[in-house]
Amino acid sequence: MTNFIKPLFLLLAINLLITSSLIAQESKADSTSERDPKKYYLQLNCAIKDSKGPDKADETLVVKGAVIKVLNNNNYLVASYFTDKKGKVSFQLPLDKKFKIVIQKKGYVSKIVEVNSVVPKDVNNAFVFGADVALFEEVNNLNTDVLLKPVAIIMYDKLSGEFNYDQVYTHKVNGELKKMYKEYYSLKKGPKN
Repeated sequence: MTNFIKPLFLLLAINLLITSSLIAQESKADSTSERDPKKYYLQLNCAIKDSKGPDKADETLVVKGAVIKVLNNNNYLVASYFTDKKGKVSFQLPLDKKFKIVIQKKGYVSKIVEVNSVVPKDVNNAFVFGADVALFEEVNNLNTDVLLKPVAIIMYDKLSGEFNYDQVYTHKVNGELKKMYKEYYSLKKGPKN
């Protein structure tokens, strides 16, 4: 019986070594399958404008020196950027992550844009997306609770194969934003005589 147990034990040991070696190789393959952030990324080209009226046409002034903070999924600061004299800033985000972009400038109400850079595993590309954000000056007594959540969500669209705004979310939040802007412009004009 002991003659039978020794070969069985040896066979189990060899099988265990082979299995653990295969698992290690698979794990190594998974870690190398991460996309190279120098080749594959999402580049955001942002223009930060000064909202002076209820229409997009009123957003002609740019906001120089606005701070763009990039926070990771755990709300830790990953990077900070500043808009140039034309109100523009450009930066790259790695794919397959989620970020919160906070746009701030002293004297203006801050806004948040959420970015979900997750793309299908078989998609390897360097994406470029243009995002315009309008900031408006702080006004006393304005309820800005709607701005505690993102004003937009940018995510990969499987149909187009590009990044785009989440249309469902945008439609939902736009109704709330219109109410806030109406109140803003009313407060900005001041009391009626």
